[in-house]
Amino acid sequence: MLVDFMIIGAMKSATTHLSEALSSHPDICFSTPKETNFFCDEHWRDKLDSYHNCFKNQAALYGEGSTNYSKYPVYNPNLHEDLYSYNPDLKFIYIVRHPLDRIRSHYIHAYKRGFESKNINQAIKINPHYLLVTRYSSQIKPYINRFGRQQVKIIFFEDYITAPQEHYDAICKFLDIPTISLDLSKLNKNSSRQKNIRHKKFDSPKTFKDKLLKGINIIKSQFRDVDLKDEATLDAETKAYIIESLHSEVEALELLTGRDLSHWKH
Repeated sequence: MLVDFMIIGAMKSATTHLSEALSSHPDICFSTPKETNFFCDEHWRDKLDSYHNCFKNQAALYGEGSTNYSKYPVYNPNLHEDLYSYNPDLKFIYIVRHPLDRIRSHYIHAYKRGFESKNINQAIKINPHYLLVTRYSSQIKPYINRFGRQQVKIIFFEDYITAPQEHYDAICKFLDIPTISLDLSKLNKNSSRQKNIRHKKFDSPKTFKDKLLKGINIIKSQFRDVDLKDEATLDAETKAYIIESLHSEVEALELLTGRDLSHWKH
């Protein structure tokens, strides 16, 4: 077998919801877990059997959803070439979201998992990861350059959550499979449940000190408002910093998709 398609991100842009939706399709076997992060390891060739064991059933198509594949170059500097080596016919689904909304959601995710303790405005200035993941054009262009534009589908988060069935149908067409009707109530329930899982391999601290710090931060987070209103409120200066930092990225994405993203620039 070979995996046929991947949902590669962006992180905090409804990738879990879409993974759940596609896993419900009778022609698709989705990986367990959703995020295998398999190709983040440069030595993946020695472990293909373990990767393929993540797919429990026979199906017409096999797919996975690792958002770490659009955090280049944090993981595996040879990622795009390695994926092409594995399967040059791979198709990729990439969901993009308003930068300010995605970054805020990313921050809350990190805070609740114990990896962030600073106010969002401080955190963004000292941690380049928030902007790195939001450089949508830079993250997706290597896939387009290597696999071709026809094998990459870019979806806007706002479109997907507004009309999920319509965009699900378009994704099925992209994957060359018949569409089915979605049970959105079940998917929303499953996606909410997934938000509380804290076992992902790449969320695991490596040293005792980091594990202790993560534990302390998680405990602290339990004593604050669940919506983190104070900690996760972007001030005007930080918003301007984000918008300025990502201006060229947004313009490049406009050219790539033909979409007017002027509302992302202010």
